Amino acid sequence: MSDLNETVAAVQAVDISSGLASEGVSSFLAGIYSNGPLGVAIFIALLAGGLLLHRLNMDRTYRNVAATTRDGEVSPEDLRDEMFTRQGSNFNAAAVAAWMLLFAAFAYFYFLTPEIFPGHNYYQLPTLSSGPLGFAAFGLFVLLLAGLAAAFIPRELYGYYELSRKTKVAIMLTVPALALSIALSVQLGTIFPEVDPAARGLAFLALFGSEVALLFPVYAEARGGMR
Repeated sequence: MSDLNETVAAVQAVDISSGLASEGVSSFLAGIYSNGPLGVAIFIALLAGGLLLHRLNMDRTYRNVAATTRDGEVSPEDLRDEMFTRQGSNFNAAAVAAWMLLFAAFAYFYFLTPEIFPGHNYYQLPTLSSGPLGFAAFGLFVLLLAGLAAAFIPRELYGYYELSRKTKVAIMLTVPALALSIALSVQLGTIFPEVDPAARGLAFLALFGSEVALLFPVYAEARGGMR
Protein backbone atom coordinates (compact mmCIF):
# COMPACT_ATOMS: atom_id res chain seq x y z
CA MET A 1 0.00 0.00 0.00
CA SER A 2 2.85 2.35 0.85
CA ASP A 3 4.42 1.67 -2.59
CA LEU A 4 1.15 2.60 -4.27
CA ASN A 5 0.94 5.83 -2.29
CA GLU A 6 4.51 6.68 -3.22
CA THR A 7 3.77 6.05 -6.90
CA VAL A 8 0.67 8.24 -6.80
CA ALA A 9 2.62 10.98 -5.04
CA ALA A 10 5.39 10.78 -7.63
CA VAL A 11 2.91 11.04 -10.51
CA GLN A 12 1.23 14.02 -8.89
CA ALA A 13 4.60 15.68 -8.39
CA VAL A 14 5.45 15.20 -12.06
CA ASP A 15 2.06 16.62 -13.10
CA ILE A 16 2.56 19.64 -10.87
CA SER A 17 6.08 20.20 -12.22
CA SER A 18 4.86 19.91 -15.81
CA GLY A 19 2.03 22.33 -15.10
CA LEU A 20 4.39 24.86 -13.54
CA ALA A 21 6.83 24.54 -16.43
CA SER A 22 4.01 25.03 -18.96
CA GLU A 23 2.74 28.07 -17.09
CA GLY A 24 6.27 29.45 -16.94
CA VAL A 25 6.75 29.09 -20.70
CA SER A 26 3.33 30.62 -21.37
CA SER A 27 4.07 33.56 -19.08
CA PHE A 28 7.47 34.10 -20.68
CA LEU A 29 5.97 34.03 -24.18
CA ALA A 30 3.16 36.38 -23.15
CA GLY A 31 5.72 38.77 -21.70
CA ILE A 32 7.48 38.93 -25.05
CA TYR A 33 4.53 39.18 -27.43
CA SER A 34 2.70 41.72 -25.28
CA ASN A 35 5.76 43.98 -25.16
CA GLY A 36 5.37 45.88 -28.41
CA PRO A 37 8.69 47.78 -28.46
CA LEU A 38 10.61 44.59 -27.64
CA GLY A 39 8.88 42.57 -30.36
CA VAL A 40 9.38 45.27 -32.98
CA ALA A 41 13.03 45.60 -31.94
CA ILE A 42 13.57 41.83 -32.27
CA PHE A 43 11.89 41.78 -35.69
CA ILE A 44 13.99 44.68 -36.99
CA ALA A 45 17.18 43.30 -35.40
CA LEU A 46 16.73 39.91 -37.09
CA LEU A 47 16.07 41.58 -40.44
CA ALA A 48 18.92 44.10 -40.16
CA GLY A 49 21.27 41.38 -38.92
CA GLY A 50 20.40 39.20 -41.91
CA LEU A 51 21.03 42.02 -44.39
CA LEU A 52 24.32 42.95 -42.71
CA LEU A 53 25.52 39.35 -42.61
CA HIS A 54 24.60 38.93 -46.27
CA ARG A 55 26.83 41.87 -47.12
CA LEU A 56 29.64 40.42 -45.01
CA ASN A 57 29.17 37.00 -46.64
CA MET A 58 29.51 38.54 -50.10
CA ASP A 59 32.57 40.57 -49.09
CA ARG A 60 34.25 37.51 -47.57
CA THR A 61 33.59 35.46 -50.69
CA TYR A 62 35.03 38.20 -52.88
CA ARG A 63 38.21 38.42 -50.79
CA ASN A 64 38.66 34.64 -50.87
CA VAL A 65 38.21 34.49 -54.64
CA ALA A 66 40.46 37.49 -55.24
CA ALA A 67 43.18 35.93 -53.08
CA THR A 68 43.23 32.80 -55.23
CA THR A 69 43.04 34.62 -58.56
CA ARG A 70 46.21 35.66 -60.33
CA ASP A 71 46.89 39.34 -59.61
CA GLY A 72 43.49 39.44 -57.91
CA GLU A 73 41.94 40.59 -61.17
CA VAL A 74 38.26 39.99 -60.52
CA SER A 75 35.57 42.60 -60.06
CA PRO A 76 32.74 42.29 -57.54
CA GLU A 77 30.22 42.66 -60.36
CA ASP A 78 31.72 39.79 -62.35
CA LEU A 79 31.83 37.63 -59.25
CA ARG A 80 28.19 38.33 -58.47
CA ASP A 81 27.23 37.34 -62.00
CA GLU A 82 29.18 34.09 -61.69
CA MET A 83 27.79 33.30 -58.25
CA PHE A 84 24.15 33.96 -59.03
CA THR A 85 22.09 30.77 -59.00
CA ARG A 86 18.55 30.45 -60.27
CA GLN A 87 16.46 28.71 -57.63
CA GLY A 88 13.45 27.90 -59.82
CA SER A 89 10.32 29.86 -60.67
CA ASN A 90 8.10 28.06 -58.14
CA PHE A 91 10.51 28.75 -55.30
CA ASN A 92 11.01 32.37 -56.37
CA ALA A 93 7.26 32.98 -56.47
CA ALA A 94 6.83 31.39 -53.04
CA ALA A 95 9.73 33.41 -51.62
CA VAL A 96 8.30 36.72 -52.89
CA ALA A 97 4.88 35.81 -51.48
CA ALA A 98 6.45 34.80 -48.16
CA TRP A 99 8.29 38.11 -47.75
CA MET A 100 5.18 40.10 -48.60
CA LEU A 101 3.17 38.07 -46.10
CA LEU A 102 5.93 38.51 -43.50
CA PHE A 103 5.52 42.28 -43.52
CA ALA A 104 1.73 41.98 -43.64
CA ALA A 105 1.70 39.53 -40.71
CA PHE A 106 3.98 41.88 -38.76
CA ALA A 107 1.64 44.82 -39.33
CA TYR A 108 -1.47 42.78 -38.51
CA PHE A 109 0.05 41.38 -35.33
CA TYR A 110 1.32 44.65 -33.86
CA PHE A 111 -0.87 47.37 -35.32
CA LEU A 112 -4.31 45.89 -36.00
CA THR A 113 -5.69 46.22 -32.46
CA PRO A 114 -4.90 48.60 -29.56
CA GLU A 115 -3.88 45.62 -27.42
CA ILE A 116 -0.13 46.16 -27.96
CA PHE A 117 0.19 49.75 -29.22
CA PRO A 118 -2.83 51.66 -27.86
CA GLY A 119 -1.87 54.90 -29.60
CA HIS A 120 -0.71 53.49 -32.94
CA ASN A 121 -3.07 51.02 -34.53
CA TYR A 122 -5.73 50.39 -37.15
CA TYR A 123 -8.52 51.61 -34.87
CA GLN A 124 -6.97 55.08 -34.84
CA LEU A 125 -8.25 55.43 -38.43
CA PRO A 126 -12.06 55.64 -38.00
CA THR A 127 -12.77 55.98 -41.72
CA LEU A 128 -10.92 52.75 -42.45
CA SER A 129 -11.88 50.75 -39.37
CA SER A 130 -15.59 51.50 -39.75
CA GLY A 131 -15.74 50.23 -43.32
CA PRO A 132 -16.89 46.69 -44.20
CA LEU A 133 -13.59 45.92 -45.94
CA GLY A 134 -11.36 47.71 -43.45
CA PHE A 135 -9.22 44.71 -42.52
CA ALA A 136 -8.65 43.83 -46.18
CA ALA A 137 -7.82 47.44 -47.08
CA PHE A 138 -5.34 47.58 -44.21
CA GLY A 139 -3.61 44.44 -45.45
CA LEU A 140 -3.61 45.62 -49.08
CA PHE A 141 -2.02 48.91 -48.02
CA VAL A 142 0.75 47.03 -46.18
CA LEU A 143 1.31 44.66 -49.11
CA LEU A 144 1.68 47.58 -51.50
CA LEU A 145 4.26 49.21 -49.23
CA ALA A 146 6.16 45.93 -48.85
CA GLY A 147 5.89 44.94 -52.52
CA LEU A 148 9.12 46.51 -53.72
CA ALA A 149 11.18 45.21 -50.81
CA ALA A 150 9.63 41.76 -51.09
CA ALA A 151 10.43 41.60 -54.81
CA PHE A 152 14.06 42.59 -54.19
CA ILE A 153 14.98 40.72 -51.01
CA PRO A 154 14.40 37.09 -52.15
CA ARG A 155 16.51 37.50 -55.30
CA GLU A 156 19.31 39.17 -53.37
CA LEU A 157 19.30 36.79 -50.42
CA TYR A 158 18.67 33.45 -52.11
CA GLY A 159 20.37 33.94 -55.48
CA TYR A 160 23.87 33.70 -53.97
CA TYR A 161 23.46 30.69 -51.68
CA GLU A 162 23.22 26.98 -52.26
CA LEU A 163 19.85 26.05 -50.84
CA SER A 164 19.15 22.45 -49.95
CA ARG A 165 15.80 20.91 -50.70
CA LYS A 166 14.92 20.98 -46.98
CA THR A 167 15.79 24.66 -46.75
CA LYS A 168 13.63 25.46 -49.78
CA VAL A 169 10.73 23.50 -48.33
CA ALA A 170 11.10 25.31 -44.98
CA ILE A 171 11.06 28.70 -46.74
CA MET A 172 8.02 27.76 -48.84
CA LEU A 173 6.17 26.52 -45.74
CA THR A 174 6.40 30.01 -44.28
CA VAL A 175 3.61 31.02 -46.71
CA PRO A 176 0.88 29.00 -44.93
CA ALA A 177 2.46 29.77 -41.54
CA LEU A 178 2.29 33.51 -42.17
CA ALA A 179 -1.22 33.18 -43.58
CA LEU A 180 -2.15 31.51 -40.29
CA SER A 181 -0.57 34.34 -38.32
CA ILE A 182 -2.58 36.89 -40.31
CA ALA A 183 -5.81 34.91 -39.90
CA LEU A 184 -5.30 34.72 -36.14
CA SER A 185 -4.56 38.44 -35.95
CA VAL A 186 -7.73 39.17 -37.93
CA GLN A 187 -9.66 36.96 -35.49
CA LEU A 188 -8.21 38.96 -32.61
CA GLY A 189 -9.32 42.12 -34.39
CA THR A 190 -12.88 40.88 -34.82
CA ILE A 191 -13.28 39.89 -31.15
CA PHE A 192 -11.56 42.98 -29.74
CA PRO A 193 -11.81 44.18 -26.95
CA GLU A 194 -11.92 40.53 -25.91
CA VAL A 195 -8.53 38.82 -25.93
CA ASP A 196 -7.40 35.32 -26.83
CA PRO A 197 -3.90 34.66 -25.42
CA ALA A 198 -3.61 31.29 -27.20
CA ALA A 199 -4.33 32.84 -30.60
CA ARG A 200 -1.99 35.73 -29.88
CA GLY A 201 0.81 33.37 -28.85
CA LEU A 202 0.37 31.14 -31.90
CA ALA A 203 0.31 34.14 -34.24
CA PHE A 204 3.52 35.39 -32.62
CA LEU A 205 5.29 32.03 -33.02
CA ALA A 206 4.18 31.72 -36.66
CA LEU A 207 5.42 35.25 -37.41
CA PHE A 208 8.84 35.04 -35.82
CA GLY A 209 9.39 31.39 -36.70
CA SER A 210 8.80 32.31 -40.33
CA GLU A 211 11.19 35.25 -40.15
CA VAL A 212 13.92 32.98 -38.79
CA ALA A 213 13.26 30.42 -41.54
CA LEU A 214 13.40 33.09 -44.27
CA LEU A 215 16.74 34.43 -42.99
CA PHE A 216 18.25 31.05 -42.10
CA PRO A 217 20.42 30.64 -45.25
CA VAL A 218 22.20 33.93 -44.54
CA TYR A 219 22.82 33.21 -40.86
CA ALA A 220 23.93 29.65 -41.64
CA GLU A 221 26.43 30.86 -44.25
CA ALA A 222 27.79 33.49 -41.85
CA ARG A 223 28.19 30.88 -39.13
CA GLY A 224 30.01 28.55 -41.53
CA GLY A 225 32.35 31.36 -42.60
CA MET A 226 33.33 32.07 -39.00
CA ARG A 227 34.60 28.55 -38.40
